[in-house]
Amino acid sequence: MSHPETPARTPPPPVSPSVATGHRRPRGPAAMHYTPIEAPKDFRRAFGRFVRYFGEFRALILTATLFIAAATVLRTLGPALIGEAIKQDLELAANLADFIFRMKIILATIAGSWIADAASGILLTRLSNKIVYRLRADSFAHVQTLSMASFDRRGIGDFISRMTNDIEMIFNALNNGFSSLVGGLLSMGAILVAMLILSVPLSLVVVAVVPIMAILTAIIGRKIRAAFRKNQEWVGRLTANIEESVSGIRVIQTFRREEAEFRKFDGINDKNRRIGVKAELISYSFIPLMNFMTSLTLCLIVGVGGYFALRAPDPATGMAGGAAGGVSIGLLTAFILYSQRFFEPLRQITQVYSMLQSAMAGMERLFEIMDMKPEVAEKADALPLRDVQGEVKFSHVGFSYEEGRPVLQDIDFETRPGQVVAVVGPTGAGKTTLINLLSRFYDVRDGCISIDGKDIRDVRLDDLRTSMGVVLQEPFFFAASIRENLLYARPDATEDQILAATKTADAHYFISRLPEGYETALSERGNNLSQGQRQLLGIARAILADPRILVLDEATSSVDSMTEAHIQKGMIQLMQGRTSFIIAHRLSTIRNADQVFVLHNRRIVESGTHARLIGKPDGFYAKLYGLQDRRPEIHESDFNGKDALVNNTESA
Repeated sequence: MSHPETPARTPPPPVSPSVATGHRRPRGPAAMHYTPIEAPKDFRRAFGRFVRYFGEFRALILTATLFIAAATVLRTLGPALIGEAIKQDLELAANLADFIFRMKIILATIAGSWIADAASGILLTRLSNKIVYRLRADSFAHVQTLSMASFDRRGIGDFISRMTNDIEMIFNALNNGFSSLVGGLLSMGAILVAMLILSVPLSLVVVAVVPIMAILTAIIGRKIRAAFRKNQEWVGRLTANIEESVSGIRVIQTFRREEAEFRKFDGINDKNRRIGVKAELISYSFIPLMNFMTSLTLCLIVGVGGYFALRAPDPATGMAGGAAGGVSIGLLTAFILYSQRFFEPLRQITQVYSMLQSAMAGMERLFEIMDMKPEVAEKADALPLRDVQGEVKFSHVGFSYEEGRPVLQDIDFETRPGQVVAVVGPTGAGKTTLINLLSRFYDVRDGCISIDGKDIRDVRLDDLRTSMGVVLQEPFFFAASIRENLLYARPDATEDQILAATKTADAHYFISRLPEGYETALSERGNNLSQGQRQLLGIARAILADPRILVLDEATSSVDSMTEAHIQKGMIQLMQGRTSFIIAHRLSTIRNADQVFVLHNRRIVESGTHARLIGKPDGFYAKLYGLQDRRPEIHESDFNGKDALVNNTESA
């Protein structure tokens, strides 16, 4: 693997270099700006897609369902056994021995239902973790394939929120809501059958209430899902704001903007709170409504059952209410217990309903990013790019990040293998965009870019990026050791190769002076090193990658002049035999370039060698050069820059 800013990953999902490089965003909205999300267009399709994740776990689901069913049946037997004990052993004939025997059976059903519940809980926990693992893996793998434009349109915080908060809501619903939903439905069905066996008239009282509850559930459920979706969108905005503020804490403190940032955060946080409260209020309004319907139904059962029970006993049967009514005190007791148990799972379903609705909203949002298509995609019949010589050609290339706002227009030039090419121009001229197009982080809108005569859109992305080594203005490092970060460029590199690369980049000296040397752990983004040290590590990683095409995106912009002088010698060795592109603000660093292209107003306005361009007093390049300080050439013998570089570690 030769792309130093593209971490090597273990299969299955390949890493998109745009994610790993710490790539700078194009001009336009801030990187962390949140883009509003469109409402889902097909919820049923999304739900059906989610259900397919259960496919490979059929045996686990079936076993858990059997345990839930067993627990439901055992719980359903309880009221019938209690009613029978009251009727047979207390009302009709006082029989202590039979009563104790029935109590033992009741206790056995309670113990059996507890064991079945525990078993189903363990199985469902395994199921929910397995499904959430798959969701996380699939979404992460897909995000790695997305193009840079996808991240330009949406804030990174939004991606983070969907892959953490939304998946966590799905997990909670699976882990806590699935058993309540399945067990509740089975319980309601079993209890309804038992009630019909005991008394049809009393059962009709309960059945009459169920459709009303179903209609209320459907109406309120839609409101709950919409409210929680909006709430989760604002959680995404809050996550984006936190990520942006923490990443930019140095800038915030430098300009004393803590209070302003807090006010900005407080505004988003307050809006998130108000929307969250609204969502929860809609959700909790469901519970009192269901409790009211439950209490009303129980009152009707007691009234109707009491009426039948208090009527004159039938002479033939001895039961109250005549043969048609057939209600004894024991039967009424059992029916009241059943009615309470009938509505108990309904209340449980009501309590987890908001959780299920929130999970459905999260599921829709997660599938939205999983349905995003990368703008830069490899063709099915992509050609291999082997033995790269380094001939690069831009043929009338045009590009824009946003429609109608061109960044580059009619860029046309050609380089020969092994040449050193410099790209210069004022800030915003499109220098970095030029390199992004060459690396195919974006695809050109007009014209084409070719390497060794092959359009880069027709070749394999892995071959293209393997052939290129990129050192960005701000190299990205992971929270791992220095050695591990270097090995991202070339996982199979030997110790000698690592040392050779760091020595060539002039990084070995300061690394060896660190307390743990190459095993020194870097903090997030390598912030425990100075800016110059991070730059040297990025260059060392590029050297270790040994690419055929080298891109230095202002690679020495963050190092002092003394350190830069040390780097130049190693860079000359690195560029031997390679086509090299240098983007530089310091024009003194490109004096020996074979070609210099000057970008201005989206076009190449001048080209030639440094000597030729500087010889045009009225030229744009000469004016740029004249604006910079003209210092005498610095030689390595004039100073000991290594000690100064090591000392920077303490202040990093």
